[in-house]
Amino acid sequence: MYQRILVAIDDSHCARAALAEAIHLAASCKAELEITHVIDYGFLQHELGQGELSTRRPQLAAAGNTLLSRAAAIAKAAGVPYTTTLVDEMSVLGDIANEVRKIAATCGAQIIVVGTHGRRGIQRLLVGSVAESLARECSVPVLLVREPIRPEGDVSGPAPEVTEAAT
Repeated sequence: MYQRILVAIDDSHCARAALAEAIHLAASCKAELEITHVIDYGFLQHELGQGELSTRRPQLAAAGNTLLSRAAAIAKAAGVPYTTTLVDEMSVLGDIANEVRKIAATCGAQIIVVGTHGRRGIQRLLVGSVAESLARECSVPVLLVREPIRPEGDVSGPAPEVTEAAT
């Protein structure tokens, strides 16, 4: 089955669900997990001001490293071997899917696991979809993991957090 699994994460609920699924899959396959976070500099296409960037970039890098550390701790607790990759390249300019594809090729991933918000219609058109781009353009299978479902009738706040991998 799979020997190398890449999971691309951000700080969303659906990414936490994708991480849990990737850890479960890696444990089942006795595979190594590549946990990746790409800093999204897409805002640079719409905003100018190097002063703001000089203070914002270190914050984004620190947040990315914290995110990867938390994900690594969850993988370690599940007994899954892992490596982490933080992509801090301003030239990415929001093309996160392309960067994830490059990392998958470099590390030899046989499957990519990624969360999806499940946006539709105009919202998807305006925001775009890293998951959709990966699913359409990757040469390896892509497993899309939806955001956890809220309890029926609960419309307040985000969906429940995923804090552990199911094993």
